[in-house]
Parts: sequence; structure tokens; C-alpha cells
Amino acid sequence: MPEFEVKNLDKILSDSLGKDVVVIEQRSKFLTPPGEHYGSIMLALDATVKIDGKEEILPLVAKMLPASDMLRVAFDSGVTFQKEIDAYTKTIPALVQFQRDYNVPEHKILDIFPKCFGARISLDKDEVDENAVLIFENLKVKGYDTGDRFVGFDLPHAQMIVKDLAKFHAVPIAMKKLRPNDFDKYVGPCIIPNAGIETLPDDIAAAFTDSIIEIGKTIPELSPYLEKITEIVLTSTEDMKNKNGPPIITPYATAVHSDYWVNNTMVLRDANGNPLKNKIVDLQIMQYDHALRDLIFFLFTSVQNPVLDAHYDDLIKLYHETFYDYLKDFGAESDDYSWKNFLTELEDIGPKEFHHVAFMLKPIFTEKGKINNLSEFKPSDWGRRDLIGPAHKQKLKDTILAYVKRNWI
Repeated sequence: MPEFEVKNLDKILSDSLGKDVVVIEQRSKFLTPPGEHYGSIMLALDATVKIDGKEEILPLVAKMLPASDMLRVAFDSGVTFQKEIDAYTKTIPALVQFQRDYNVPEHKILDIFPKCFGARISLDKDEVDENAVLIFENLKVKGYDTGDRFVGFDLPHAQMIVKDLAKFHAVPIAMKKLRPNDFDKYVGPCIIPNAGIETLPDDIAAAFTDSIIEIGKTIPELSPYLEKITEIVLTSTEDMKNKNGPPIITPYATAVHSDYWVNNTMVLRDANGNPLKNKIVDLQIMQYDHALRDLIFFLFTSVQNPVLDAHYDDLIKLYHETFYDYLKDFGAESDDYSWKNFLTELEDIGPKEFHHVAFMLKPIFTEKGKINNLSEFKPSDWGRRDLIGPAHKQKLKDTILAYVKRNWI
């Protein structure tokens, strides 16, 4: 795959490792099959290198721009690629140093992201181009993997991931409260707004929203709620297209992932399949928003519905306990983050996150094997009916009924 060779890889690695690195050979293959990842090209890159005269193979991942112009527009790659570089090279190191400055115990120092060896937006320009790349450690060779997006996570996985999500949210909130200038300097660049649904042609946006309504019409159990669902979907879509959302004024405003579901987290498991450790990946559309949006989105897109139905209260309690505990490391806890106020915030955010959840179930539950070449993926392909099947219908039904159960619809 010479067209995907990372140029000047030795420069990136030398800067990261602080040593002269000579790249002897690169061997690459796609890390994920088409249809599992739209926002970029992900390559498993084995680099044979010589460091201080010693030859070794570095198992790496190269993240590059999406395969087609349409996808680059849809993901606003000129902005989001730079945001992700900032997240890994500025934000995460600053958050870790912030913890160390407050003498946070070593076992609580953030270790929930893959190691980044470096990045660039171009070889010779001040804007993102074809040579933009992020270089990471290859977590797969260490035993990490994503879950099955059609299955979702069981309770032990959900518990571990929810705790990591709480850490991810709490530390930037503490920085914002205690060192607001540092928050603006180090966290601010990775949470600037980027274009979203408003960049899609009207017929493509309609294909997403119409799929929610059309499937709802085919499920008798949803008929009492169809009018309300239709109203939410149409109003929310219009608000997203016109950027009509209210200003973010809440103690829970922080850096949020914005797209945290099965494929954007990688889990290390023991020989029996039990989860040991988790890494949060794909930070390209991070935003400044309400922390609990991430929590709701993850729970309703990525946790098995029977598990969520039985353990919803346990999972949100676990999130809150972890979140509050990490704020205490900095003396940043307050009544704003009490269990009572947390529940009030959750009841406010839950209904507002429905459209995001329902909208994203379409790509999350795209039928496997139906997309073969993302470089040829066209705008009209978003509307292909063969991309969604019974798994999408079942998940949408279960999600809507779960919302109804909580009086969020």
C-alpha cells in the first residue's frame, strides 16, 4: 500500500523518542474493515527502525484523513484533525501534569488514552493536507480490542468504562475551576466548535432522521409515542443544522468526547474475557459541553439493553462516585456535584440527548460487510436501505422504550 506510506516517519519518531531514529521499512494494512470507522483511515503500521544503532520493529497505528472528499467535508477534517492533534499533544499531557502538581496518587493518574508518538498536519503547510498523520502505539498487539457494536457491553465492561468516563470529565472540570488560564490554553484548542450535520446535503440529513421515524411507524409498541418522537427528531435536526443550541452554562460543562460508543473505546481482557483496562480513542470531535451527554450517549448506544434496564441506577451511581472522588483530589468538590444535583442535571440532559443517540444508531448498526471501499463512498450511500437491518430496528425500539420508561419521551 505505497499510497499510504507515512512520509518522514523518522522525524516524528525522533521528536517523540528524543533519539535519532532511522526508518528502514514500513509495512501497513488497514486496522479496521470498511464500515467500522468513517472519520479517518486507520492503518496498522509496523515500522522497522534503527535506534542508537539497534534495529527493532515498532508496532504503530497511523491515523490519516478520511478516504473520500465527502467524508472529509462531513467530518470537517481540516478542523477536527488539528483538534485531535491538540488533544494528544497538549491537552492530555497538561491534565496529567495538573494531577501531579496536586500530588494525586500514582494509581489515579490518567492512563486512559493510547500513547501518541507524535503528529503533524502537513509536511510543509500551515493547514491540514494529505500528509496529515497521528502516530500511536498499536493497542491491538497488546491485547486491546473494541467490542462488537451489534452486541454492546456487558455489566463488568460497562462498569469499568463508566468509571473511566467520569475521570475523563472530572479532571478538566477541576482544572477549569482552579486554573482557568491553563484550561483555556491547554484544553481550549481541542474543544473548539467544528462543523457537523449542517454540512450534509439536506437529503442525506433526512435519510438519518427519516430512518428513525419510518422504523417507528413499523413497530406497534411505539405508536403511542410516534408523534412525540417525530417532533423531537425534526426540531432537534433543525436546531443542529442552524446551531440553535442554548449556551453551555452548568457546573458540569467540560471537555466531552461527543462520540463515545463501542468502536471508540478499546478494552484489554484476561484469558476468560473479563475486562482489565480501557483506553479512550478517537478524540477528533471533542467539544465543550455537558459531561452527562457523554454518559447518556454511551449507556444508550453501547450497553446491552437488558444490562442497562437492570443496572441503570447502579451505573449512574458508579459514574457519580468516581467523578466526585476525582474532584476531591483537587479540593474541587462542592454541593454543585452532590448526588441530588447530579440527578437533577441527568434528568435535564437525558431527554435532550435522545436525538443524538437515535441519529447515531444508524451508522453504529450499519450491516457488516455492506461497505467495501470508503474511498468510493458517496453522499447518496448514507441513504442506502441495505445498510440497516433488524439489529438497527431492535436497538432503536429498545432505546425508545427505555426512554419512555424514564419519562424522557
